[in-house]
Amino acid sequence: MRMTCVQECSWGDQPCGLFVETNKERITHHLFHWHGVKGKTLCKFEDCPKAAMKSLGRHVETVHYTTALECAYCGEQSSRTDALRRHLLTCKVYIASKASAKKAGRKFSPKEARKLVYGYIVPARDAT
Repeated sequence: MRMTCVQECSWGDQPCGLFVETNKERITHHLFHWHGVKGKTLCKFEDCPKAAMKSLGRHVETVHYTTALECAYCGEQSSRTDALRRHLLTCKVYIASKASAKKAGRKFSPKEARKLVYGYIVPARDAT
């Protein structure tokens, strides 16, 4: 059975109290259907200093729902995939692994980062 992580919605002065999966697509869907949020919008989470943004789902996922990606080589945590890609450019363990594979004449297959999530773990919506 596939599991997923959810957190309670705390949007603005009218939190709906529903639980939302902690990924940007589900968050964006929830904000649109339950709170009427569309397009470039200000974040209404309490005490959020962020200006209007286009990718509100990504912002909520990484800032308010505390998700992170962990480098499979050194364990450093990044809040977003683009930050992890930049990290890999300077990650000594990753660079050494890549060089070792090349030296041995093997194809280098990078390890996948581990997604770290915080919240309640429940069966996924599409689980059977």
